[in-house]
Amino acid sequence: MQNETHKVAMDSAIMTVKDVAEYLRMSEAKVYRLANEGALPVVRIGNTWRFRKDLLDEWLAESCRQEGKASRE
Repeated sequence: MQNETHKVAMDSAIMTVKDVAEYLRMSEAKVYRLANEGALPVVRIGNTWRFRKDLLDEWLAESCRQEGKASRE
């Protein structure tokens, strides 16, 4: 049952810090740091942070493109 709940959370459009940390395979502290720096697309709702998966995917793709560009130069 835990795995099914986790799968639903990862497939949904809105993600929590924990979801993002697992999805990007980084610590929750790093997710908070990147969000505070404005590096990750995030929305703050009250005291919680929420992330749209589609925007995270775009951010990840752009980061990969920039990394690839930097390595070719």
